[in-house]
Amino acid sequence: MSPAKRKRDKGAKPAPIERLCEIIRDLLDILVSLYMMVLTIVLPLYTTDTGYRHMGTEKCMFFRSASLTACKVILPLAAIYLLCRLICRFLPGIKGKGKRPILSVTDVFAIVYLAAVVCSYLHTSFREETDWGDTFYGVSGWYLGLLTQLLFLGIYFMFSRLWQRKDWMMGLWALAAAVVMLLGYLNRFGVYPLEMQAAGPQYISTIGNINWYCGYIVTLVSAIAYYLWKGCGGSGKKWIHMAGVFILGIGLASLVTQGSSSGIVALLILTGVFYLLSMRDAGKMQRFWEGCILLSGVCLLTWVIRRIWPQAITYSESTTDLLTLSPLPFIMMGCSLLGWFLVYRSRRAGRFRPRSWCLLGIAAWSAAGVAVVVFAVLLAVNTVHPGSIGALSQLGAFTFDASWGSNRGITWTAGLTCFMDQNMLGKLVGVGPDAMALYIHSGANPALKQMVEEYFGRLMLTNAHNEWLTVLIDEGLLGAAGYIGLMVTAIGRYLKAGREDSLAGAAGMGILAYTVNNIFSFQQVMSTSAVFLILGIGEACLRSNLRNARGSSGDGNLS
Repeated sequence: MSPAKRKRDKGAKPAPIERLCEIIRDLLDILVSLYMMVLTIVLPLYTTDTGYRHMGTEKCMFFRSASLTACKVILPLAAIYLLCRLICRFLPGIKGKGKRPILSVTDVFAIVYLAAVVCSYLHTSFREETDWGDTFYGVSGWYLGLLTQLLFLGIYFMFSRLWQRKDWMMGLWALAAAVVMLLGYLNRFGVYPLEMQAAGPQYISTIGNINWYCGYIVTLVSAIAYYLWKGCGGSGKKWIHMAGVFILGIGLASLVTQGSSSGIVALLILTGVFYLLSMRDAGKMQRFWEGCILLSGVCLLTWVIRRIWPQAITYSESTTDLLTLSPLPFIMMGCSLLGWFLVYRSRRAGRFRPRSWCLLGIAAWSAAGVAVVVFAVLLAVNTVHPGSIGALSQLGAFTFDASWGSNRGITWTAGLTCFMDQNMLGKLVGVGPDAMALYIHSGANPALKQMVEEYFGRLMLTNAHNEWLTVLIDEGLLGAAGYIGLMVTAIGRYLKAGREDSLAGAAGMGILAYTVNNIFSFQQVMSTSAVFLILGIGEACLRSNLRNARGSSGDGNLS
């Protein structure tokens, strides 16, 4: 093409079809942004005058109503936009025809999971409504059936294709989370700025059930921590950095007091991951130790509060007591200050030695791995031969029975039994979306039903308290492959992209935290809708980065 021709093309007015694309794209951006604010601000803070009495059901109904409304408005516009983009590609003289990303490996696993959910619903024998619920809407109080799973996946594809990056929206999300987490911390000490009916130790903040709350905050706290660890909001944006540190401090304080051990396990593992990512960079290593100082500081603050008002805390268990009542916070602070000082001094002298920190990290992770293996061996031996490991036999942690791991023993056993009961097709596609409880209480396996009812009485066992195991039961091997692949590929790809894009990396860290936590927990509309939104944001970042690298001149994310 001649220079004169390029000049004419550069100064040419956009074709009508291009202008229409731009208008629709701007409208979609507004609508998607509004829906994002509903999910990130309104949903977490949403309560009614019944307080905690029907919190689960009310959150689910609000999520369903808001999401279906968003789909009715956004999807038709998205279809029109896609049609316009396709027309543009076939018209002569239209710009932006370059190769665009279509499907990533994460997209493929999401589609596999979608297919598994649909196949599971078509195969199940629990489609008709019962007193417990059905597989379309899900079990009463949880509502994680076919419709909710489709909405989760819809959130992923909607935001991965339509979301246009706005960092200020991440700030609003963080502020809303800060309110939720501050309420959670205050509630743990019996302070209720918002009057909530049926308030009690098992319920917290505006989320409700402590397991719901734990999944929500561990995901967001980890994402915020990554953003600060990357140094975002630093030079020239000190107030943003300080606000982020304050929000992170509130989140960590609430995390160590909320009462669910799964969150503490996730926090411990994520701390190790942050260390591994920091070993070769002096600035990141210094920020890592600053994060440890912050964590130690909130533990010490809580230690002081609990010493002054020993009866104030409303819910406590072993990990909470260890972090906020024992001498451990003092040890943590001492180690954190020492680590920070060593890195600071070596940076000032220009003698930072990554090799030394790498060796320390390898040693720590190796010790942790050995400890896990030893624990597993002792657990297995003592379970098979009770009393064979001496004094340790008296500790419940070393005997796998129904009560092991806050009742994970029976929930995991019941879950595995549900899966093993199925024929080959049932093992492939599962018992149906959110149908574990329906299968158990249908009496298909009388021994299983009796075991669950003897332990839980009239309470319904809705899931295995392990997300991946529950997916295996409900959607079978196909669903587990799709779901695990979705999470694992997203974590790997987003953390890798985090080297250049802090938001993508924060998305990866948040998903990792959610996944670790849910080894001992389960899906629910609060944290699972948030993690699918984060999945979509991370994928949108990668798609945008890929287009920029290819020099694409297109205007939208939808291809």
